[in-house]
Amino acid sequence: MAGESARFGSLDGLRGVAAAVVVVFHIVVSNDRAGAIYKLTETGPLSTFETLMNYSPLRILWAGSEAVVVFYVLSGFVLALPFARGAAVPWKYFYPRRLLRLYVPSIASLVFAYLTTLAIRRAEIPNGSPWLNDHAAAPNGPVQVLLGSSLIAGWGGLNTSLWSLRYEVLFSLLLPLFLWVAFTWKRLLWLKVAAVPLFCMLWPLAGFFYPDLVYLSVFLLGVLMAYNIEALRARAARIRGWGWTLICVASILLLCYSWLVAGVDPESRWRQSWIGFAAIGATLLVFAVAFWRPSVRAFGSRPIRWLGRISFSLYLTQEPVVVALAFATHGLVPLWVQIPVGFALSLFVAWLFYLVVERPSHRLSRNFARARQQRELAAVAVPVGAPRADLGSSKK
Repeated sequence: MAGESARFGSLDGLRGVAAAVVVVFHIVVSNDRAGAIYKLTETGPLSTFETLMNYSPLRILWAGSEAVVVFYVLSGFVLALPFARGAAVPWKYFYPRRLLRLYVPSIASLVFAYLTTLAIRRAEIPNGSPWLNDHAAAPNGPVQVLLGSSLIAGWGGLNTSLWSLRYEVLFSLLLPLFLWVAFTWKRLLWLKVAAVPLFCMLWPLAGFFYPDLVYLSVFLLGVLMAYNIEALRARAARIRGWGWTLICVASILLLCYSWLVAGVDPESRWRQSWIGFAAIGATLLVFAVAFWRPSVRAFGSRPIRWLGRISFSLYLTQEPVVVALAFATHGLVPLWVQIPVGFALSLFVAWLFYLVVERPSHRLSRNFARARQQRELAAVAVPVGAPRADLGSSKK
């Protein structure tokens, strides 16, 4: 049990590191020049440092979109694992708990984002970051708080990070279908595994990109991992050190695929298939962090596990913090100052948000499900037609 606890602690740590990568990504693209490079606009000759940070495996340090793909594989694995082990709670308790955990903090993050717009005005910065100016051009009012609370669409420029929560909600609602696909046709495991990245690659290349289907399919890789965890554990035991090194290198290269291609040809159609390559890289990364002892220790260390504990709060609040800081400084602060200051401020806000919003929402979801279960047990315990005790004071 201790080893299993450490393993899941390492996956929590991976979630925290992925959230931290998203923070760095948003800080970088809020910079005028770095944001223009990210948008692949005309920027003139790049320095050696800019080339390395954008079009080499070092891109992994701020690969924000790719980090979201890692989130999806992790979510598929973590949510499916109790069902794969036969120890899951009934669906009537699962859905309220899951949706409360997603919606309460997300709606609170929209309110927080709106408050930051009241404190710091969002106005377009001449020659500023295209990504940052998009937040000023988009609507940022109370209507966006209301519409965005659906987690389907409508948040305008308030907190665009919520785009990924749309697929978390849809996956949670469709989880029984994913479990059925993973459980049935066990002899076709490799076909199912291969079908996901191929699907993600071919649809965009064919000119039919449906984000709902493409992004949702990524979750299946995590679900398949959960249903084959013992086979994965046995395979991991046979891998030697050099094998793990190759897996980690392959994971980074696959996650950075889009930008490695962009370094050669920014207009290449093959960039459109990046989600399929990133899904393979994310799966390899989750496998390594779950089963390779050095990575289990590293991602299971106390600071990284703390980062994992607040990862959801960090993801929800970091963009409003970064955007507010960039508008407050008018985009004039150099990146070497902006990154540490923005990152530290994002961590501080995330920790407060975790204490005030996310942790209470966890208690709310547990208590809601527990109270519902207790009411059902009490109703079963009282025979139909039996006299009920008067809970008030009895009349004499």
